[in-house]
Amino acid sequence: MTGNFAVGWRQTAICFLLLSATGMIAATYSIIAVPLAQEYQPSRMVLMLAMTVLAGTCAILSPLLGSLMDRVSLRLIMTSGGLLLGLGYAALSLTSSFNQVLLIFSVLIAPANVMIGPVATTVLLSRWFAERRGRAVGIAIAGISAGGFFFPFIIQGLLELHQWREALQLLGLVLAIWTVPAALLVVDYPSYRGLHPDGASDSPALARKEMQMEPISPGKVLGDPAFWMIAVTVAVVTSGMKGMVTNLVPLAIDTGIDASAAAPLISIFAGCSFIAKLNFAALSDRLGPRALMFVALGGYALGMGCLTQAGLGYGAIALGVALTGLFGGLMVPMESYLAPRVFGQRIVGRAMGLLSGIILLALLSTPPLFGLIFDLTGSYTGMFWCFCGLAALTLFLVPFIRMHPR
Repeated sequence: MTGNFAVGWRQTAICFLLLSATGMIAATYSIIAVPLAQEYQPSRMVLMLAMTVLAGTCAILSPLLGSLMDRVSLRLIMTSGGLLLGLGYAALSLTSSFNQVLLIFSVLIAPANVMIGPVATTVLLSRWFAERRGRAVGIAIAGISAGGFFFPFIIQGLLELHQWREALQLLGLVLAIWTVPAALLVVDYPSYRGLHPDGASDSPALARKEMQMEPISPGKVLGDPAFWMIAVTVAVVTSGMKGMVTNLVPLAIDTGIDASAAAPLISIFAGCSFIAKLNFAALSDRLGPRALMFVALGGYALGMGCLTQAGLGYGAIALGVALTGLFGGLMVPMESYLAPRVFGQRIVGRAMGLLSGIILLALLSTPPLFGLIFDLTGSYTGMFWCFCGLAALTLFLVPFIRMHPR
């Protein structure tokens, strides 16, 4: 147990740090979007296309890189991803048009998001944990919210002290220092240190069962109804949260709130998401995923409903953001928790890559769709009502999701 505590839980801490770096990408875009909008004057919909390009590229890369992660050193992949992320934000400072911003999100930031994001960390932690996987995944995924909580203050501080181009160069340096040393500490398999998952003296029964499952083709994964039920349920929550958070600062400014006061709303969202993911870590292995999914979807629908009343002021927005983060955050680790159980540890990279690809396709439309609805109606209310209703409908899917291998 001592060896696993020293090395296995260290892998969880590494994943926490890496995911905090990827978690800031979408969570802080509405802060970075302000100087970009002032510099290049795009419409609100075009401004949000950066998130669509990010999601679309990640959707294409996730299945490809996910399969690669089952065969190639995760340490090498994650280290490369950290370098790309820092380089991407530094490169944004050199742009001369918004088209170049979109290109950088596609070529540099999107690959980094996959290489050090949930797909990679799920593959790593599924090797190091079996019976305690829910706890490890929950703690690691909480890093996404931690990054969304701390980085808005870092970025806003850099923007207040420097011109936006210099601020992004410094941000790129911070991200490289944050991620690369951590990635270099990754250990791909417990066997490399003479250990077993969960710190057991022998391989746990669940780990043996998952390893004994025969690898299946991508076609069979895509043909499994459980795959689509998991994908749809998670996508409804994550796409709504992404559309909301990437438009959050403009939404607040439109209601008369100052930009410096609007930025902490992102931290409220991220802080509540962080609490939710730690609760997932504490409860998932005890209560099981189905009960948590019911609670998460119901609370998320309530949060989206509160955001329809954003015109009431800061308090209404903060309450809606907090509820969305608190309950929606319970759904974020669900994909990583279920994939090894349903499809087996031997192809967890392939299964996670395909799941992430499908979910990211749902994320393609939401940021610019939020912007488009605002351009057409002058309000985001219609989108919040839409996701409130979708969350209520997906509650009916939960009883039919298979939580075990075929």
